[in-house]
Amino acid sequence: MGYNSETQNKNIAWFLPRPKKDRYKGGMPLYAEEWLLELAKDIIKKSNPNILNLFCGMNKYGFRIDIKPEVKPDLIADAHNFAEKVNQKFDIILADPPYSTEESKELYGTGKLNYSKWINECDKVLNKNGIIIVYHKYIVPNPNPKKYEVVKRVFIGNRVWHLPRVAIYFRKKEI
Repeated sequence: MGYNSETQNKNIAWFLPRPKKDRYKGGMPLYAEEWLLELAKDIIKKSNPNILNLFCGMNKYGFRIDIKPEVKPDLIADAHNFAEKVNQKFDIILADPPYSTEESKELYGTGKLNYSKWINECDKVLNKNGIIIVYHKYIVPNPNPKKYEVVKRVFIGNRVWHLPRVAIYFRKKEI
């Protein structure tokens, strides 16, 4: 197959400083939230999109949902069943879930996350042509290839001898 510039343009790598001033365990590196959202705005060509920040932790943009009241989210809810509690649609969803069942228990006191279940909740509140950004240490699968296309992958490093993270941008097709 060989090199294809169109495919290569899907992949970006950033090296960002760590940590943010809040030093929130499980939080994103400095500038990550802002840069990820700016890239999504460029992709959907909207300067003032409606943003949902799922598993928000100390993230600060958009409508923030988290299960931990101490992070002062706009909605305290389990990611597996939040859609019925939200009365709006979003252009961009930024999801930063725990990376494992162990981390889910340690950080949130919850059980195993079900990717299919929480990503389906995102689908219910995402506008057509909207973007779901999944920030994780693994490359996660396309939630539904008939409904979504991968438009970007951003690999984010933040210090030596530390695993990089990946943010995958899934755009909801107009079906």
